[in-house]
Amino acid sequence: MTNIETFLLALGVGAAFIAFWIALRFPDRQPGDFKKAMLHVFAALAIGWMTPNIFGYVVSFGRVAAMPAIFGILLPVLVYSFLSVAWFLKLAHGAIGRHGH
Repeated sequence: MTNIETFLLALGVGAAFIAFWIALRFPDRQPGDFKKAMLHVFAALAIGWMTPNIFGYVVSFGRVAAMPAIFGILLPVLVYSFLSVAWFLKLAHGAIGRHGH
């Protein structure tokens, strides 16, 4: 693996840890129903769809713009993507738990 691949893997894993920490630390911030949770998932998908173009534009200004783009664009988008999935999974787990008993 190259250094860039290793860094991106670490960035993704770190974003997942941050998102799951937020989901566990602030349970009152999660959506209260599946409709709102799915809206967050769709919003994360839409933002994720646009992110490569925005990131590419910012990075086109040179290496100086790369770090702010990584930590100001990629990291928040990844965290939000993982967070929206975590919220959905928590609601699904709660619904399955209530339904099974």
